[in-house]
Formats: sequence, structure tokens, C-alpha cells
Amino acid sequence: MDRAKNPDLTAEIKDVVIGVLELGIDRAQLHETVSLYSPMVGLDSLSLLHILVQIEKRCDIEIDDEDVMAAELSDVGSLVRLIRGIVDAKGADE
Repeated sequence: MDRAKNPDLTAEIKDVVIGVLELGIDRAQLHETVSLYSPMVGLDSLSLLHILVQIEKRCDIEIDDEDVMAAELSDVGSLVRLIRGIVDAKGADE
């Protein structure tokens, strides 16, 4: 499956965030504008690491630390854009 063109990539990323952080909410509630550091999500550096590892496994990609630092992750949408960019780049390399 070409994940770069897969509209479900956003849903898959949201599912990882919800699962790793045990948010107990529906995917539809996790809008792309929700801050990763809001009380609703409560992201910290350790949980970010767990999320990125799970995304790497599920999407069969490698996420470089430099890409994460450059992405300035602030909300769900910024995480989705980071992952989509990596998936797109991987697809172009194959």
C-alpha cells in the first residue's frame, strides 16, 4: 500500500496517539488543531518517543531526531505533517 497517498494515514497517526497516551477518546475528537501539550493530550518527551516508535513500526519508516526537532511539533496537525513528509520522501526513494 502506498501510505503517502493513503488518506487513512492521519487516522492511523491519531490512533497511535490515542493508544499510546491512553486518552480514551474517539479519533474524531482529536482534531488537527489540538495542542499536543494541552491537558487533553498531555504529551511529554517520553510519550512523544513512544508515539514515534509506534508510528515507525506501523508505517515502516525511520524518523530522524533532526526531523523531529525541525518540525516544531505543537499540535496534532504538525505531527501528521511530519509523518506524511517522511512517508512521502520514502515513497519517492523507492
